[in-house]
Formats: sequence, C-alpha cells, structure tokens
Amino acid sequence: MEINIKDKRVRLSADFKYIIDSKGNRIEYDDPNVVHVWPISTSDITSRLLGSMFEARGWTFRSSGKTDMNTLNYAKKLCSGRECLPAISLTGATYFDMCNKRNKDEVTLYYSLDQDGPCQNGAWPVVWDTFAKRTNCEDVLFLTNPNFKNNFLGQGDSLAADLGAAAVVGDILDEAETTVRCLALYREQGIEQFEKETEAVIKSARLGIKALIKALKIWAENCSGIILKDSLENTPKVLLFGGLNVMFIHGPITEFFEKRGIIPKVVDFSEGLGWLTSESVIRYGFKNGRLTPEEQFKFLPLLLSMMKDNQTRKEGLTALRAYCHLKGLTFIANYLRKTAGKSGLLYDKYVSTERMAKAGHEFTCNNGFNETCITTGRYIASIEDGVFDGLINVDSFNCQPAMNSQSIIRPMANKADIPFAVIDCEAPAISANQRRLLDTIAVQAKRIREQKSR
Repeated sequence: MEINIKDKRVRLSADFKYIIDSKGNRIEYDDPNVVHVWPISTSDITSRLLGSMFEARGWTFRSSGKTDMNTLNYAKKLCSGRECLPAISLTGATYFDMCNKRNKDEVTLYYSLDQDGPCQNGAWPVVWDTFAKRTNCEDVLFLTNPNFKNNFLGQGDSLAADLGAAAVVGDILDEAETTVRCLALYREQGIEQFEKETEAVIKSARLGIKALIKALKIWAENCSGIILKDSLENTPKVLLFGGLNVMFIHGPITEFFEKRGIIPKVVDFSEGLGWLTSESVIRYGFKNGRLTPEEQFKFLPLLLSMMKDNQTRKEGLTALRAYCHLKGLTFIANYLRKTAGKSGLLYDKYVSTERMAKAGHEFTCNNGFNETCITTGRYIASIEDGVFDGLINVDSFNCQPAMNSQSIIRPMANKADIPFAVIDCEAPAISANQRRLLDTIAVQAKRIREQKSR
C-alpha cells in the first residue's frame, strides 16, 4: 500500500509547542535530532547572530550562507525558472542542504516566508508541497515561519524579540563593516579588529538580549579606536533598496562600490521584518474601514474596534499585538543605533514601517499588502533624510511589486537631485551595461558629496 506523502512528513502540534515526526512521536524543538535550518540569504553577521539566539534556547542551528551560482544551480533541479528570485534562492539553498548537509536521522525545519498576498509568495505553500512530493522527503518541514499564526512556534513574544534583536544588531554591524572596509586607514588591521569585536557580540547573544546589548556597548567603545582615513561626512554613500529582494542579489553591486571608496548600504533586514509584522495591523484596519496608514497605525481606533465586534476580537488582538511589536522594533532599533553610534562607524537612520507606509501610500495603495508601497516609501524617506548620495533600486525583473515600484519612483527621481538607477538581476551578478550605469552613479555620488561637504 502506498503511503500518502502528507503522512510521512513532520508537522507541528496543534498548539505549535512541539513537533510530531513522521512516526507520530512528540519531539521538542531542542531535541538533538531537530535541526533549524536558515536558508535565507541574510548577511553572515545576521545569520551568526540568529544562530547564537537559537543556541541560547538549546536549538541546533544551521545556516546555508549567501546565495551564489551554486545555490541557483541546485534550484534548477526543482524550479521551472518562472518563480521569483527569492523562491528560487530558497529552493536552491534548501535542496543543497538536503543533499549535502542533512543527516538521515534528523528532523529538519527549513525556515522561510509563509505570507498571504498578491505577491508570488502567496503560492509558496502549494509550490513547496509539490517540491516535497518530488523529493519524497520524510521528517522535513518546509516554510517554517515564526509568526502570529503559530504564536512564534509556540514560544510567544520571547522568540519574536530574539529574532528582532538579532536582525537589528545585524543591520548595525553590517553598516559598520562597510564603513571599516571602505575607510579604515590601516585596512587589514581595522578589519581584523572589527571582526574580533564583532565575534564577541555574536557570542554574547547566546546569553540573551541583555548580554547582547551590554556587548554592543563594549563593541562601540572598542571599535571607536579604528582610525578612518576620512570622515563619514565627507564620504559618498549609496543605498541599495528594493525590499527583501535585495538580500539575494546585492553582492556584486556592494563590491563594486566598496572598491571605489563609496560606502554601499544594503537596506536593513529589520525593515523587511517590520513590513511583515505590519500585515495584521493593515489588514485588520482595512477590514474595519480604515483605509490609510494614518488611520491604521493609530492605537486608540485599533483598541476601540476590538470592543465593538466579538467575532473579530481574536483578529483584533493579533493586530494589537503586531502594533506593539512594531513599536518595540522601532524603539530597540533607535536605542541600539544610538548605543552603537559611539563607535563612529554608523551614518544611517532607522526608517520605521509606519513612516514608509505613510509616505508610499501617497502614491500607491498600501492595502494590497505587497512591497510596492514600502519600497516607494523607503525612497521618499531617503530623499527626505539626505543621508545618501545615490539611490539604487535593486530588483528581480519577475517580481511584480518591484516592477510596480519602479514605475512610481522614476517620475519622482527625475525631479530629485540625488542620482537614481534601477538594477534588475536574476542572480548575484551584474552585466557590463549595468557596470557602466553604476560607474555613472559613482561619479555623480562623489560630486554630490563634494557639494554637500563644502
């Protein structure tokens, strides 16, 4: 008798607090045979911070690292090529891990995005179910996504706080690293010192958030001794933005600018987390007749709407919880930026989801809940803050929200004084024509910074 694939796969319990393996046995998240795999192409620092946070819970963690051509080659074995770049990258990283790193006896949880919406990721549950059937895998759980639906894998807000702190600190350290790589007077010594101090921060995360914050203070003090050959104020900077797409393809662009002494800032991973967290707030507000972010992100109307309708009270509580998470993320990001800023290696400002949504909604509706509005809002906020001397919209061309944001931003960019370019990629690689375009942006960014520094 043929066994149905769904009976052979691992699943979470009804309350999400433990795992049920293919034989029906209860297994805890910290069981030695359970491995939490991170196939998402976050920076090395962020991935290691997440690993430390997981280790603090006794969870075994494994990261797939950055997306490269080998990742995409493995994706070809399962993908058709019509999927969006994040889906292809996650598929390749997951399949590579299954083929080369996964032990036969382990129960494997592959982390990913499980979000409803008009974006391609709305179909991912069906796609990954198909992949599971093709690989005939046992004790593998795809699309593991700590969120409000599963109460953050049954761990509650403590796991959400760990993930948020790791993302924020990772963003801060990534920003500081590009400063050191571009501006350290004694480059090798500066990078060595930075890596030493950063390793201490990463290890501290195994002891919890309080230890992480304390370690970041020490990091800022010690890294302030890294001598820079020029001030951050005089150094040109460019922002690579475009939502969560950017993390999969920015490598060659980042390297391009670093070699030319221009600091490249990759849009914060925590901004993407904020956008995903805001989904409950936006959808619940829209359902209750609040059509704009100004209305949806107000605390009192959100609270009062829960009292009017008992049928949607559970949904309202989730929205209220998400609202508190967003406020907490903004607070901790600003606080830790101020703490780490004493290193003299930071230059950017944290842009909240609320601010991006409000700014972007002036030009495109935010209620469809995709990254078009957020990407547009990030562009507007960057123009207003004046931190960067060049703005580069990095996208994959088969991402519809990305294409929509381009059509909205281009007319605004034509009127702005800051150089703007669009780079469409389907891999961490750029063409000769794109290099020429980036050369133009580099020259313009240096000229803009010279004018600002006079």
